[in-house]
Amino acid sequence: MLTNTNFVDPWIRTIGLLSIPEASEIVDVEPVLPAKCRRGVEANVSDWRPFVRIIDRPSAHSLTIDWRDPTRCCYREQLWVAAHARVSGRCAMSGKLIAPGDEIFRPRPTRPAPKNVGAMILASAVDACCPRASQEEWNVDACGLTALR
Repeated sequence: MLTNTNFVDPWIRTIGLLSIPEASEIVDVEPVLPAKCRRGVEANVSDWRPFVRIIDRPSAHSLTIDWRDPTRCCYREQLWVAAHARVSGRCAMSGKLIAPGDEIFRPRPTRPAPKNVGAMILASAVDACCPRASQEEWNVDACGLTALR
């Protein structure tokens, strides 16, 4: 038995609303703003950049990246490799334009291809926040982790 007789089953309410003739007036509880007053998601898309953090730089030609993009994917420890840009684009870290031929880092090719396969990071942006270290500067500590001297 129903303990609350005032309870209206959502399914019955939905069927009732669908059964209302078109000529009947339905009063909206929340008025809809005109299109010119509403701000769509598209307005923010051009400004959106994923959160990118360099976790490690095992060599001058590879990076381990923490990539977080709530619209596409999240990769906690993704390996990126050095390459030359084949197409123009935008740097995921700095937002600067990338021209074909620029030195970049991109996700390592794997199967299946990662969702951010077309993303690029300028090598100059990586060097600015994580400079290249010569092999002599790297040292392996007791835990087996590499660190700068």
